[in-house]
Amino acid sequence: MGSPYLSSNESIILSTNNVVVNSVPAEAILTNERLMLIDTRHAELRPQDIPFHAIETVTIGEDSGSDPMLSLSLVTGPGVTLSMGIVFPQQTKMKRLAERDEWANRLKELSIVTVRDGGSKSVDLVPPWVPGPLPEPANAGAAPAPAAEEESKFRNPPLMPRKPREPAAPENRTAIAAVAIVIIVIALVAGAYLFAPSLLGAGGSPLQPATPVPTVAETTVPTPVATPGITVPSAVPATAGPTAVPHIIIPQNGVWLLVKYEGSYSGSAGAPERFRDIAATGDKAIQLPVKDEVVLATIQKQDNTGGLMTVEIYKEGKMVKSGSVKSPKGTVSISADLRTV
Repeated sequence: MGSPYLSSNESIILSTNNVVVNSVPAEAILTNERLMLIDTRHAELRPQDIPFHAIETVTIGEDSGSDPMLSLSLVTGPGVTLSMGIVFPQQTKMKRLAERDEWANRLKELSIVTVRDGGSKSVDLVPPWVPGPLPEPANAGAAPAPAAEEESKFRNPPLMPRKPREPAAPENRTAIAAVAIVIIVIALVAGAYLFAPSLLGAGGSPLQPATPVPTVAETTVPTPVATPGITVPSAVPATAGPTAVPHIIIPQNGVWLLVKYEGSYSGSAGAPERFRDIAATGDKAIQLPVKDEVVLATIQKQDNTGGLMTVEIYKEGKMVKSGSVKSPKGTVSISADLRTV
């Protein structure tokens, strides 16, 4: 989903768009109040909320493919617990052990404090996180009945509450009606003026010669000559007037990393043992000191917006790999083997 649903006092601590939860590809968002899981295959479904008071234990390990895994023991009823596995898939030569450990530590801290203050409580898990048919989309059918206090707290209040559309004021309707009447009267007068001479016949006034309408010459805007290389439009707001939109030109030689995002971001890119740290704001092209080898890039958004960030790898002016993310503080991790390109 493009944006999470947060309450007014809620803030995002961690987020990732590349995990597998009980065999379901998902995005995970950790806030100061809960853990949210989003099924990336069904964007219309509501996120699954897991309050901290339902987390009994947090353990770390690896799955059968040696990918880092986080195991949660969740309380789903009196004396009943359910195990949930969160796998952090690793690409070639890219380790996610540190990322898994950071998630485990923060979940442990938040769940321990919550359970200590208010005790352990159960959580309701719905498909696809447990076996069963998928629930109805959030906007299908009639409006749901009001839920309990705890449910309403975490069942996704909108990030930006929408104000109900106010009905048009009576004065506006009157003004619109008046304008419509004026337009009709003008059309009738114009029609009478145009057709009256023909209706009068020979006794009427002679027809007046039509006034020629001046011809306005069309101005042709010349097409700019293409500059060698790949031109990527910069994400800047449109302005009135003939001001040209800035462009980023990817040269035809070398290996380049292009980050397209209006906000701030940071990360690293390069070949193993020769990574280059990246921290910037706005669209930026960065040359990488690599040639025919595996190139890795990990870039993370530094804000809590749902804007789209795209990361692309170019070789000799040709894009060979790209990835994008919308989730707040989301991370794009891509790699490309330049030996086979």
